[in-house]
Amino acid sequence: MLLKYLFAKNEDIPAGSSTIFFGYSAIFWFVVGTGLGSFNAAKLAFPDFATGVELFAFGHMRQVHVLAVILGWISMAFAMTMMYMTPALGNTKLWSEKLGLWTAFNWNAGLSLGLILLWCGFTSGREYSDLIWPIDLVVIFGVLVPLGMNVWMTIAQRRTQGIYITNWFFGACIFFLIIVFLVGQSAELFNLTGLTEGYLTFWFAHNVLGLWITPVAAGIAYYTIPKLTGNPLYSHRIGHLHFWSIIAFYSTPASHHLLSAPLPEWLKSFASVEGVLILIPAVAFVANILLTMKGRWSMFVENVEIKFSVTGVLLAIPLNMQGGFQQTRAINWYVHGTGWIVAHAHLALLGMSSFLEIAAVYFGLQQVLRRKLYSLVLANFHFWFVIIGFCIYWISMTIAGLIQGAGKIYEVPYIDVVIAEHPYMIARWIGGTMVFTGNMVWLYNMYMTAREGTIVPKGRYAHEMAYER
Repeated sequence: MLLKYLFAKNEDIPAGSSTIFFGYSAIFWFVVGTGLGSFNAAKLAFPDFATGVELFAFGHMRQVHVLAVILGWISMAFAMTMMYMTPALGNTKLWSEKLGLWTAFNWNAGLSLGLILLWCGFTSGREYSDLIWPIDLVVIFGVLVPLGMNVWMTIAQRRTQGIYITNWFFGACIFFLIIVFLVGQSAELFNLTGLTEGYLTFWFAHNVLGLWITPVAAGIAYYTIPKLTGNPLYSHRIGHLHFWSIIAFYSTPASHHLLSAPLPEWLKSFASVEGVLILIPAVAFVANILLTMKGRWSMFVENVEIKFSVTGVLLAIPLNMQGGFQQTRAINWYVHGTGWIVAHAHLALLGMSSFLEIAAVYFGLQQVLRRKLYSLVLANFHFWFVIIGFCIYWISMTIAGLIQGAGKIYEVPYIDVVIAEHPYMIARWIGGTMVFTGNMVWLYNMYMTAREGTIVPKGRYAHEMAYER
């Protein structure tokens, strides 16, 4: 069906086709990414697991897992939400369904090739920007620029007077991500080395998180929470405070990632101060969404999309408290280079961001397919397995990180630290495997929704029908 529409005229392509293709692609990559994460966690918990094969070495597998989640699950889920939220908020159609489908096709093909090459050892060797430069160019010019064009042109042809806060985040963050990729990958494109390469690597990693993963997830919440609850957004002014303070404070020099490196002291201090100031957009976002829920908290029990959305918002509280203060010298010296940072990264990607995206994918696919969710029981199973698995992972890795920090500071022999943290590595594997299991159930549930979900009459909302008794 995809190949048929790739070469069809735009007007002959059913509305929502790119939303559907991006949505199912995102869920698929979430299963792949968390499956690889479970595999890697097993190698850390059980050192004799899958040894003797070079391709299964942790050094080969770890970055494949990371980029499958960031570029596959998270970014494709973002693209999916943009394909249906942007036109809905502008009371118009998506500018080009055909361009959306081609973007999804390029994305899947380019990412598959990039991860296979990465798995085989073709890597830039720089964390979070491990893909080799030809794949980077595919991402920039075959994926991000076309996605941006579709979103920007859809906003431009809107039939509403203003631009809702969600579309502010969508339009701006795609632009920021293109700049981040162009500048961040310049270390490889122009063969930069040494401290410059290290600094650009972490500038890229920091701003992919700060100008893409967390703000777009927040923009999604600004749509889904009012839409699902029927309440208007508590405050558009607070929403715009959130938007502009993200731009002002999160686009930092990122040198707080390298506080022990020989970078200028003023640059590191500036980054640390701005890092603490991210609490301003964080408090604005959480307060705005929780106040929007006023009078509708019963939906947290009754509605699976609200469960995921509100959980994602609540996880933003510890995420930003950690993120703000661990950038200060007083705390960074203790947790830097430990499992604490791994736990924090998963709190952002698997916690806040993923929970908000899961809700949006559940909601969007039901609306575009015009089908009732196949099984609420499976959806609730998905929620509980993911939240319990995530909490086990996050807590165990936080404890392991504190053990590692103590071992580093008090010069405990390395093997003693490894032995002390081993039970938490097993807990990490259990938690990650629970998330993977929940996602496989989700993929099945959404597949069956497309095949056998009850068709929703026009004028009705699928997510509302799902909760009728």
